Amino acid sequence: MGFKPFIFLLLYTIFHFSCLFFLEGSTFLSTISNVLVTIGNFISVIVLFKAFINPNNQNKHFNLLLLLGSLWYFFGSIYWAYYQYEHASPPDLGLYDVIMLLAYSFFIWALIYFFKIHKVVLTTTYLFDILIFTVITSTLSWVFIIRPFLIPAFDNHSLLVLITYLGYPILDLTVLFACLMILLYTSLSRAILFIISGFLINIIANSIYFYQSIDTTNLIGYLVDPLWVLSILLIGFSGLDKFEANKTKQRTYFKKYFQLFIPYSIMIIFLFVVYVNFYDIKDPLLIGVFIAILLLMTRLFNSINRNEALNKEINQKNKQLKDANDTLRFLAYHDELTKLPNRHFLFEKMNNNAHQNMNFYLLFIDLDGFKSVNDTFGHHVGDLLLKQVANRLQDQVSESDFLCRFAGDEFIILSTNKDKQSVEKLATALVDTLSESYSIDSQHITISSSIGISSLEETDSMLSMIHRADKAMYHIKKNGKNGFGFL
Repeated sequence: MGFKPFIFLLLYTIFHFSCLFFLEGSTFLSTISNVLVTIGNFISVIVLFKAFINPNNQNKHFNLLLLLGSLWYFFGSIYWAYYQYEHASPPDLGLYDVIMLLAYSFFIWALIYFFKIHKVVLTTTYLFDILIFTVITSTLSWVFIIRPFLIPAFDNHSLLVLITYLGYPILDLTVLFACLMILLYTSLSRAILFIISGFLINIIANSIYFYQSIDTTNLIGYLVDPLWVLSILLIGFSGLDKFEANKTKQRTYFKKYFQLFIPYSIMIIFLFVVYVNFYDIKDPLLIGVFIAILLLMTRLFNSINRNEALNKEINQKNKQLKDANDTLRFLAYHDELTKLPNRHFLFEKMNNNAHQNMNFYLLFIDLDGFKSVNDTFGHHVGDLLLKQVANRLQDQVSESDFLCRFAGDEFIILSTNKDKQSVEKLATALVDTLSESYSIDSQHITISSSIGISSLEETDSMLSMIHRADKAMYHIKKNGKNGFGFL
């Protein structure tokens, strides 16, 4: 992604602050600031749109959700600018807040989708963690901010207005928490860092504006406008990075356990704050409760640790079982000596594929004089000879051909997608290469081969093809050997 986005973000933010500084007190201040906010939001939309239509983008759905969130954010900035231009004041509770709620909904949806496609843990677990954090954050905000400090300051406003104002930083914190959870689970990327930074700055901007709204002596909130623009630009520029779908990193035990205990930790902090504010901190009941919770979490940690070890052992056993099954399957369908497919593999292949291709030839190969080799040099030399024969056959057949050891010194080749002339050329090469001298244990051995060939007919069965090729092979043996023939 380079340094260009960082340079642009820096220059645009400095330019925005400079305009606010030089236009302080001017009647054009709000208009210029709103225009710069709208332009920044539009740039974010354009960047995400280009990322979405990029044919090499592997995360179109994720970018689409971010794009829709930024698009609604852009609509919100247009409505804000229009309303402020017409009424010389920020918009009241209503359409603007609905638009922003839609923007936040798409942002949260994007983060949940991003987490889902990585498939690290259950998405429901992730959602419950977010909900726990949101509920506790909202509760603490109500008890320690809204009720004691903000309700008196908003005597002339409805409770709905008050909750709406506070809802923005709570939503920001919820989205930020979702980003941090993703950061714990997935590989570190600039895109995620951009998104996290964007929402963190958005929290700061919303908080500043919220407290400025309470204090009647505050400056109008234009000074936070550049922060809002910076936050949405950071989210938009995340589309410049290349996400890799389903890419996860191996989490350390610390991070695994840290994520697991996040909801418990938040609940303990919540209970601690409640006790500190409503009960005597030296109360034995308080001490007993926290000791019990600590012991419970320690027990949970120990159980999880044992389960991890058990899961490792189970996975290892499963791998061993899979390897054993793969070995058994290989032995069931392959010749142990030559490692070629065996007759069982041949029958299965012919049953599955025989009538799918009418240009189909079967070459039945029998070695001439192999029994004499066994009788003269022993079965050990005979086995080594069969291995060399198998290697020579493999060198002659193409990738589309199928070679197997049928029985003893008999081999079969299924030659597909070839005409008769090509098969004759292959058979000639096989006869020539098999008749060349073999060097085994300082012994020079010469044998030949007889090859019978049959072609697939519409009424053919597997056995009839083999029978005709076998018959053609015996005809060659009776007429001098070391050759091939068709039947």
